[in-house]
Amino acid sequence: MRALRSFAAAAVDSAAIDPGSVAAEDAAAVRAIAHGSRVLAIGEAAHSVADVQTVQDLIVRALVQDPDAGRGTEPIAAVAIESGFAESLALDAWVGGTGSDADLASVARDGMTYGFGASPQVQRMLAGLRDWNLAHPDRRVRVIGTDLPGSSTSPGTAVRACLARIPGRPGDAELLRRAELGGRTEAAIALDRMAAEQRAELIAGIRDLVERAHAQGDGIARRSAASLDAFLAELDFVDGPDSDGAPRTYPRERFMADTVRWIAERYGRTILLAHNSHVRRTPLHGRATLGSLLAAELGDAYRAIATSYAYGPLVRFEERSPRPFDCDVLLDHREPVAGSLEWELERILPAPGTASAESVAVLLRLDAGADGDPELAGLLAGASGILAGGELDPVDDFPAAFDAVVHLREANRVPGAFERLRAEFGLGVPDPEEQS
Repeated sequence: MRALRSFAAAAVDSAAIDPGSVAAEDAAAVRAIAHGSRVLAIGEAAHSVADVQTVQDLIVRALVQDPDAGRGTEPIAAVAIESGFAESLALDAWVGGTGSDADLASVARDGMTYGFGASPQVQRMLAGLRDWNLAHPDRRVRVIGTDLPGSSTSPGTAVRACLARIPGRPGDAELLRRAELGGRTEAAIALDRMAAEQRAELIAGIRDLVERAHAQGDGIARRSAASLDAFLAELDFVDGPDSDGAPRTYPRERFMADTVRWIAERYGRTILLAHNSHVRRTPLHGRATLGSLLAAELGDAYRAIATSYAYGPLVRFEERSPRPFDCDVLLDHREPVAGSLEWELERILPAPGTASAESVAVLLRLDAGADGDPELAGLLAGASGILAGGELDPVDDFPAAFDAVVHLREANRVPGAFERLRAEFGLGVPDPEEQS
């Protein structure tokens, strides 16, 4: 198959790989896919998977370090991440070499939501970008979050970011105190249990702050205010069809798309790192995604590379009650299921246990279509979706949804990520015997 080629095969051993040295042929292949893009998205098959994050790091390095940048190719100016916009402001300053001298672990922890900054692979990428910026001050790469504040449950950081950039008023300190709701689970429970009068006062205070911020000329304050707008819209979201009959777009999804466009307009050519379900160019279950919104605006200037893996960690959530975050969190093992792209790829890759099969990582280019390539056409004809969790995210037309897929045979979870997730949900570490 002409479209199938090796890609950073050592990436499946993310502890051993040196991302500072990307194979020339892999870098060239990625740059060819990205050529002419304004935004290149690199999806995640699942969050907190070490080998997927290593692939993202490799692609980021290949594009940032493009020797043709500035000589006919626009250099990368920003990396947009699926993490809180307000939280990322300090992270961006650190990566640019202008922020605090705090250690990387604490900066990544505080500057990224959902606990993503605890990953050694993510920290390695951030350290690499800081090193690049210090060595190339004329080609600084920003790191900007695209998501709602407080892991989508607490408005506090965005309120703080707005207040830091607009003229103060009496009552601001009290608003900030009310808006600081704690960690993700704690904040969701606090909002759920908040008395109607207190909730109304908090929302009214935030809406007033949003108006004040939008009245100012500070772009950061306005984008932070937009994140608060989207946060409130998510609280009030009622599912159902919009005017054209399609499912309503989630306010969070639209905010993320607007923020990626804002980043690209403000700073320049942008790499986007987010889950496959966000970056795909086509709707998911009929509902607009971040990627489909950007594709509608940018056309061919928006490109998307998915990542996938056949075998590896699978996190499951089992709801125990309607209370927010009252779930058990279990760790299973993921395997390909019939109808998935992963299933079709594994049918044509070397069988597990054979020579050259243990470190399989392949780049499957889809954007040229399957014309003239019967093997690629057959593979895509047999695939009706891509794995997301233990189920399929349906994909009717893979070349329409993604320009390429980087597929890993086996992947490993970020060390400690599962335990941190259970702790966030107020759970202990399960007995391994009970998990098996």
